[in-house]
Amino acid sequence: MINSFLLWLLDNVHYVLLFSVTIALIRYKFLKNELIYIWYFILMGIFFEILSRSLLFLKVPNTLPGLHLYTTLEFLLIGLFYQKYFGDFFNKNLMTYLIVGFVIFAIINAFFIQGIYNFNTNASGLEGIIVIGLSLLCFYKMLMELDTRNPTNQPIFWINSGFLFYFAGNLFIYFLSNYIKGDNHLLSLAWGMHAFLMLILHLFIGIGLWLSHRR
Repeated sequence: MINSFLLWLLDNVHYVLLFSVTIALIRYKFLKNELIYIWYFILMGIFFEILSRSLLFLKVPNTLPGLHLYTTLEFLLIGLFYQKYFGDFFNKNLMTYLIVGFVIFAIINAFFIQGIYNFNTNASGLEGIIVIGLSLLCFYKMLMELDTRNPTNQPIFWINSGFLFYFAGNLFIYFLSNYIKGDNHLLSLAWGMHAFLMLILHLFIGIGLWLSHRR
């Protein structure tokens, strides 16, 4: 039953974007400061989902170049989100160097290391490790701030939790996929788990944006 659900989710997970974008539109006037980057993150997800399905419809043989671009832009927006939230919590230049450094690495990896027509495991893995670290720092900042007495009422708590679950789970899937390359059924289930993590991410983002008026 779980297997069937994961395989079904793999083909239908794009509908979860409708949830987060609907909540974002309802709460749009509250999407200020770091939350505006979450709005851009959702719009980017919708754009690349439409692009990916259009390319599949046109039977383009290899759509992986789009994944390289998506990973780069995804980290850029997430990095800007955390940079704005952290503020003066620590040196802003460190976040700038981190963002610029990753973008440069992703470009070099795409054109000179793994190639744009191969899966970008280097950039995706590094992105996951960095975002996990940033999410843990985010929780640390929330604990250090005495005004955050009820973190579950804060949009940052839910959005940050979504990023932590999503990227930590994806790291596990990337490592697992290296051992099951020859089993198409298990690979489909692994990507079904990826779709489930995306479902959790956008549900958490939707909850966070719904609470954006409490920011």
